[in-house]
Amino acid sequence: MGFQIQDGTGSSKKVQVTSQNRIKTDGVTEERAVLVSLEDGKAFNILTDFLTITGSTGVEDGILYIKNNSDEDMFLHHLKIWCGTAGQFTKIYLYRNPTTGTLISSPINADTVNVNFGSSNTFQGLAYQGDGTNKTITDGDIFGRHYLGVGMQQIDMQMWMGQVVLSKGSSMAITAEAPNGQQVNIVAEINVYFESQE
Repeated sequence: MGFQIQDGTGSSKKVQVTSQNRIKTDGVTEERAVLVSLEDGKAFNILTDFLTITGSTGVEDGILYIKNNSDEDMFLHHLKIWCGTAGQFTKIYLYRNPTTGTLISSPINADTVNVNFGSSNTFQGLAYQGDGTNKTITDGDIFGRHYLGVGMQQIDMQMWMGQVVLSKGSSMAITAEAPNGQQVNIVAEINVYFESQE
């Protein structure tokens, strides 16, 4: 008798080989974020409140700041920013590893919600939001610039699928520069998950 692959659960079922010498298998493919949420309960939405900012040329309003305090890596799955403005584009800036500015030094907690409703795990990091009073980010490296278009229901969605990684101590901030003299309503959401690479 040749080599056999047998079910390890005690059912005595064996793997079937087709006439083309291929093993018959079924596979389930799911996104990494789904697996982490389902199995580990370590996926989170980070949300701002509904904010209103008033534009001034060259002035950025701090919208959201996150930092990883976990020993596990924080993977950013996606970012969504909704905004409404009547006349001109709103500029969105993303900053890598900021450490200073009133968005950080005078914190207002953002909401952090586990997306597995059956999990009691909590977000292992910092999450701060702006309040429409020109909270600042004064350092960090720019790593993204985006426009939000004209109209009342514009959305900027960045689907990173986990390729943006914040190791322990790393951080990210979002700011917005509204059109000069205009009020802009804005809200932001980031979906993240935590996972060890060991």
